[in-house]
Amino acid sequence: METNEKIAALSDIGLRRKNNEDAAYAIKNQYGALLIVADGMGGHRKGEVASKIVVDSLSIPFSGEHKIFNTHRAKKFYKKHMKKANNEIYKMSLSGDEYREMGTTAVSCIIGDKETAILSVGDSRCYIIDNDGLLKQVTKDQTYVELLFESGKITKSEITTHPQKNLLINAVGINPDLTNIEEFVLSNDSYRSILLCSDGLYNLVSDEEIHAVMMDKLSTNEKAKLLIKKALDAGGNDNVAVVIWEN
Repeated sequence: METNEKIAALSDIGLRRKNNEDAAYAIKNQYGALLIVADGMGGHRKGEVASKIVVDSLSIPFSGEHKIFNTHRAKKFYKKHMKKANNEIYKMSLSGDEYREMGTTAVSCIIGDKETAILSVGDSRCYIIDNDGLLKQVTKDQTYVELLFESGKITKSEITTHPQKNLLINAVGINPDLTNIEEFVLSNDSYRSILLCSDGLYNLVSDEEIHAVMMDKLSTNEKAKLLIKKALDAGGNDNVAVVIWEN
């Protein structure tokens, strides 16, 4: 994991959990940058194992790449290695009761020479600060309440209070095949900064507060620490993971 003036990756156990099942990872080399947030689930610390599998499955082969990433290569790389991660987690989930219902979300950015590929499974999010200084959510939550909202059955404001707001409809490792990967592509000159985060942040910290921190004249590491502090100050009832990249 790398932390410098352009990039930061931090996670925190929070105030209520016994294990930290959120993983945050970021690295940059001469061929591109890789950002990952994974929010694991499953009892007996198995969510922690699942999120680590995702990070390792992407970060280890990324460090061995020796060619500049374009969007096509980025998507191909992500799908190849995420399918391996899915298979590993799924097989593990069948190996015993303690591994049952093991899985993880995964949102990742691969930043190439001209474009950024954003790929997501689950409800961890990617936000950007665009060139007008506005905070925009790029990814779409793969949750039951998001489906209800899209079908007009609930309003946007009802999402946060719905009793099934945390019910995922997709995750890594819960099915034998990984499907419905959300894909987004941005031009590198279309945004000022990127934020990846788990629901431990956005469920407790408002978009307005996130925007204010992202626009502050702090280092990326200071911004990441401040976002986590805000989540803890708001109750810290979940693990929280944050990755920040600035152009």
